[in-house]
Amino acid sequence: MINLYIRAPARMKTQQVDNDTVVTVVNSEENDNLQIDTFSLPKPACGGRASVEPIIVNEKVELPPSIMEMIGATMAGLDNGHLPLMSTEGSGGVYFMPDPSGQRNVAVFKPIDEEPMVENNPKGFPLSVDGEGLKRGTRVGEGALREVAAYVLDHPVDGLKSCDATGFSGVPPTALVRCCHLRKGFKIGSLQMFVENHGSCEDMGPRDFPVQEVQKIAVLDIRLANADRHGGNVLVCRDGEDDLKLVPIDHGYCLPEKFEDCTFEWLYWPQSREPFSDETTSYIESLDADKDIALLKFYGWNLPPQCARVLHISTMLLKKGAQRGLTPYDVGSIMCRKTVKRESGIEVIIDEAEDAVLPGTSEDTFLEAVSEVMDRHLDDMMSKLKQNK
Repeated sequence: MINLYIRAPARMKTQQVDNDTVVTVVNSEENDNLQIDTFSLPKPACGGRASVEPIIVNEKVELPPSIMEMIGATMAGLDNGHLPLMSTEGSGGVYFMPDPSGQRNVAVFKPIDEEPMVENNPKGFPLSVDGEGLKRGTRVGEGALREVAAYVLDHPVDGLKSCDATGFSGVPPTALVRCCHLRKGFKIGSLQMFVENHGSCEDMGPRDFPVQEVQKIAVLDIRLANADRHGGNVLVCRDGEDDLKLVPIDHGYCLPEKFEDCTFEWLYWPQSREPFSDETTSYIESLDADKDIALLKFYGWNLPPQCARVLHISTMLLKKGAQRGLTPYDVGSIMCRKTVKRESGIEVIIDEAEDAVLPGTSEDTFLEAVSEVMDRHLDDMMSKLKQNK
């Protein structure tokens, strides 16, 4: 197994260079940056055999056993001649990776150079002309980083991830890897554990979904300002004989630079109008955007300033809303536009905060202004809700 180590504070970015997608590990203190070019590396990099290797920027990061086992099983499947199978669904290249027997899938691989609007996208999307992704506020070639970020930030109820503790929202184990096999050559992308399921939420009505399961999805989407939550990327599983369990997948459009495209399918489910449970409220109280940003940096992704601002504001809204007894529907409705051209409630709050501060104001001062404006809007909302009861 080969790990990529950068022994200094670093961040990762992707960019299009001619027909190539380049992943760059950037050391902010030095000019010597390491670039991994997924196309221009020589073919012998595969070593004549299939390989799947985790990309680890910080040597202090320890991947949990579940991820290492997933990578090992994926590589064994390739070694045994079981080729990835491209999914017919989705807007990018998505590949089911077989286990050593070839009888079941063990992981899902999403190469960065096959994301929508990137050169090698197999679904026919046009190339991005300005670097913006399919969703406003996202960048092409960064979907894999966001997939990993959603897993990293899905903290267990008892705190930060350790060993194989499941996150509150149940995002499947996900890692950034480089994969090489004879058919596709060298690729970098996200590798996520395949989850056995009974279909997605698109395949059935929401009537039987447990309230707590819906709240787990809502908390994740609000925190990360998810721009692509639809019924097709929430899997329905069985927890025992009768209980349904919802598993969120496909987080390549979370943590955008702005709130314009937030989309939450669960707003149309009746469970979203139920108050947050005590368990969920306690979890929300424990969230800390500054710690989340520091954690992503520890894993190698220095979150861009605009994305960090969105994470701060969305976490702030979630915490303030829960404190006031608002429901997931109430909070989520503030983040989503009712029409394409009409700003959402959170965008209006940000506009008012920007008008209230001087140019060149520090980010901390700006966030304080957002907090004050948000308090006023939420208090007005509470008054209207009480009048309508």
